[in-house]
Amino acid sequence: MLSKDKPATHDPHRHPDLKPHNNDPDLPLYRIDQIPEYLQDNRYILASYRAYYSTTACIRSIFRLHNETFNIWTHLLGGLYFVYLVIDLFCYLLWPDYQLGNDVTVVMHEEHNKVHSVVREKGKQTSIPFFIFGFFSVGCVACMLCSAYFHTFLCHMSEEHYRVAHAIDYFGITILTVSSFIPFCYYAFVCDPQWGRNYVIMISCFGVVGMLGPFFRHWTSTAFATKKVLFYVCMVGSGIFPTLHLFIFHPHTTEIPVVAGLLQMLIFYGIGVFIYAFKIPEVFSPGTFDVYCGSHQLWHMFVLAAALTHFFNTVSMYKRPMVSSCAFRSTCADNNKTKQINKK
Repeated sequence: MLSKDKPATHDPHRHPDLKPHNNDPDLPLYRIDQIPEYLQDNRYILASYRAYYSTTACIRSIFRLHNETFNIWTHLLGGLYFVYLVIDLFCYLLWPDYQLGNDVTVVMHEEHNKVHSVVREKGKQTSIPFFIFGFFSVGCVACMLCSAYFHTFLCHMSEEHYRVAHAIDYFGITILTVSSFIPFCYYAFVCDPQWGRNYVIMISCFGVVGMLGPFFRHWTSTAFATKKVLFYVCMVGSGIFPTLHLFIFHPHTTEIPVVAGLLQMLIFYGIGVFIYAFKIPEVFSPGTFDVYCGSHQLWHMFVLAAALTHFFNTVSMYKRPMVSSCAFRSTCADNNKTKQINKK
């Protein structure tokens, strides 16, 4: 539970000898050697740290300049933008389509039960898109807002509050990653639903670990940081498997823009993780990027770019199911059969 606010905006009695480097007793900022060890996760960011704040002070600091300001606002504004996109998606696309008939049907050849095409049946309604995009939308908004919450309250005077906020941040990351797979696996594998379910099961296994892990204290410890980063890299990076599946078994889909968008999303995540893991650019000039353009801020921007890219791609998948995937596969089967007959 959150600590009750005290009259002071921070706790001056715990460290009376600390002198803020900004000389502001109301919302003081400290050097890295003045803050608790659990907040010292980047030795190349040397100053402009918040610490020992009350809940009220944490909230007020959202509107002040410090080394977490842009971390807060990139995902706070990102979360609000996703809320707008979700309202627009449901009100102006999903609901009108539902009223007209939004069911996707796989049309089969009479012979050999081969897939011929994918069509929307007018007048036939299904609520599946609402569940798929509902879960994905919640994941997008939750990730952004959970991240903004963590970066707002990580400076709380209570270490336990910091641990809880940190766990909430990881919950958001996990929800976004798992929910991102759902629309992709449903629409990209409309002709191979079993494969789509297999990939959903795969990411769900990661999701279970990602949701349970933060309940253990060592998950947010510095000693576990490298293993934790590797876990999330593997969880997000597992998206390469269904993408490669499309390249290998449906090579013609490389011409479909949404597949290129999937690769673009993975590239955004990859660059962001690289910058975050190697503390670029502050590793080359400690203290220079304390407030602006630090690795964590750049990571946030790449995460936001990747999430937006995937959001628009999944909407494109909904608008244009992988029709050519089914038709192409069926055509290839027909051509191969014709060639075999001609050889005989």
